[in-house]
Amino acid sequence: MSNLDEQLATGALRPQLKLLNDTQLKEIHEAALQILDQTGMTIHLPEAVELLREHGAKIEGEDRVRIPPAMVEKALKDVQGPITLHDRNGNPKMYLKDQNSYYGPGPTIQYVYDIYTGERRASDKEDIERAARLCDYLPNIDFVMTMGMTGGVNPKAKGLNPAVTDRHDFVNMLKNTCKPLFFSCWTKEGIEDIWKIAVAVKGSEAVLEKEPFMVLFTQPISPLLIGEHPLQQMLFCAEKKIPFIFGSAPLSGATAPNTIAGSVALSLAEVLGGLVIAQCKQPGSPFIMGAGYGPMDFRKGSSPYNGPEYYLSKIINKELSAYYNIPDWSYGGVTDSKMLDVQGASEASLSLFNSTLIGSNLIHDVGYMEMGMTACLESVVLGNELIGSFKYYLKGVPVNAESLALEMIDRIGPGGNYLAEKHTVKHLKDIWHPELFDRGNYDQWEKAGKKPLEVKLSEKAQWIIENHQPEPLAPEVEKVIDEIIHQAGKNSE
Repeated sequence: MSNLDEQLATGALRPQLKLLNDTQLKEIHEAALQILDQTGMTIHLPEAVELLREHGAKIEGEDRVRIPPAMVEKALKDVQGPITLHDRNGNPKMYLKDQNSYYGPGPTIQYVYDIYTGERRASDKEDIERAARLCDYLPNIDFVMTMGMTGGVNPKAKGLNPAVTDRHDFVNMLKNTCKPLFFSCWTKEGIEDIWKIAVAVKGSEAVLEKEPFMVLFTQPISPLLIGEHPLQQMLFCAEKKIPFIFGSAPLSGATAPNTIAGSVALSLAEVLGGLVIAQCKQPGSPFIMGAGYGPMDFRKGSSPYNGPEYYLSKIINKELSAYYNIPDWSYGGVTDSKMLDVQGASEASLSLFNSTLIGSNLIHDVGYMEMGMTACLESVVLGNELIGSFKYYLKGVPVNAESLALEMIDRIGPGGNYLAEKHTVKHLKDIWHPELFDRGNYDQWEKAGKKPLEVKLSEKAQWIIENHQPEPLAPEVEKVIDEIIHQAGKNSE
């Protein structure tokens, strides 16, 4: 059941946040169509260029492709609407529709804050395993991404071939959670091997297509270029009906105009170009859009994840995705701070709340710090706590005879109290209670050890990592996976 269905059933009023009207959304849509038709895109894969030519695109030279509006409109009609994602056991877990919101950490990341020492160091295999195990346990984290890289910043130093670390990344997640997996890969061979692993888990191609539990994340290169490897991966996903995210993220003032509207229009053109390619390959293939942009801080030369410009662009992306009836990809629980301090907690909260209030379907990067350079598992635990309160907030307020309680109010009258009323007891569970945030008075806090929140977050993360045991894979599946990984290593030598 979608959030909208639940609201209609209960009469609850969901908080709403709107930015653009339909006329403005149409204007951005038409601007993107004009960019694709007049400016075009560079497509670095002959197979994709020829596919677009066959469907009506205009080709200039070897790889400059101009896509007419009619091709975009057809792709928008062909694309699959709502997408249901399952866990690896086949249970439906995520219904990407309307304002249903789901949360998870981020993808490949170079550094982590060690959960035990607090040291900032290069990420490794163990960090992916820890992050997956943590997310598997936390009830408000719905999907899993790597939050690290198997070989860290220098796989060769660890005896790993960089060309095959994407398979290791996927398997290290797979073995430590049953939740849906969002992954990246480097080559066509990588996506093929990961698909084979997923088929082994599900037992057959047909079951995997019916019960998808994995989603590819890939991107264009701004401005208006799609590289060879992302194109190969997109075509493979379209053929096999693997859901994939095509998330454009140009840098305003550097790889896109230094205005929100101009950057969003360019970003949307890139996303719609990817959509057309996928639908030309396989009409109805599941597609998730991530149009948006990041502002450049010209004083620092950095690309921050937070700020009003970024929040506004994410609102527009959600409104465009609703305009097209396509699931959207957003972010939240992120900070540009280098530690989990007041700035860190504030930005993580604001970014999460912004994406939640607009009803983004997939909200990732929970636990990201330092503009996406460093992972922090304590921040993932913080995100879990915040998301719990936001989920309550989004239930809205039912207004009916039971909630108004007029008969009881009249019976108790002036000067009475409601402590002993059955109605009070009946609705005790309606109140949201935090697990880690402190609501006691000073004496209660002092008696409990006077622990600051960051200490409780660290202790909770450590306890989960040391005590939670995810459901293991079947031995015969593990054997098939080992063979695929071994063969991938041999093929890449």
